[in-house]
Amino acid sequence: MPTRTLNDRSARAATQATAGRWLLVQGFHATLQRFADDWNAEPAGRRSTWLRTLAIGWVLGAALMLALVWLCRTQIEDETALLQRVLEILPMSFHAAIWIETPGNSVFLLPITLLAVIIAIWWGAPLRALSLAAAFVLIDTLVLIGWWTWDRPRPDLVYGGIAAPGFHAFPSGHVAQTIAVYGLLAYFWVAASTRRLERALAIMLCTLLVVIVALSRIRLGAHWPSDVVAGAILGGAWLAVLIVALRRAEAHRAAA
Repeated sequence: MPTRTLNDRSARAATQATAGRWLLVQGFHATLQRFADDWNAEPAGRRSTWLRTLAIGWVLGAALMLALVWLCRTQIEDETALLQRVLEILPMSFHAAIWIETPGNSVFLLPITLLAVIIAIWWGAPLRALSLAAAFVLIDTLVLIGWWTWDRPRPDLVYGGIAAPGFHAFPSGHVAQTIAVYGLLAYFWVAASTRRLERALAIMLCTLLVVIVALSRIRLGAHWPSDVVAGAILGGAWLAVLIVALRRAEAHRAAA
């Protein structure tokens, strides 16, 4: 066989091997390029409307977080009796709660959010992709404000606090992030559907996820009841900010 033919085959084989080896990198680069192209194609007014609304909403969310900290610190003295009562009536075991809380765990939410962001990018919806990322990431910055301003200890009523991490208790980051991420996904589902039953299903599934995550965090002894309530309020407020930002940006495009 001619040497040139062997060299050509070897070169092709090496190229194919390299392409296969770096397929993930190529896909990542292509996704970023697709996002950049679609983002630059968005009208400047629409982008600025979304960013401005999000920034204002974050400041209001931070103020809400501080207000919740002040309210709970001044109005709630001890929730031990309330937590014990809730633990007595909750229809789930400790081991079941470990599995039930999984949908609200960041390790579980991260790949779901990444997948949703990638799908939104390839569907040509850069603002929705950024909103999903903001639902996952920026809600944590609001939760951190609560942790930094109130060093509230976690409960130790359940197995000596074995399931309670070393972070501050107020508010529940699991609940806040669950509402923000799944709530936004449910909003997209409802907005895209024309069937009332399907819309109701999206809302019910989101509500169910939030409820089981909230109750499981209490059952594990990882939070006081007010931590969960505050997390729900904060997550709901941030979800509202994201939806308002998207709707205002879409209205700006329609007006243009």
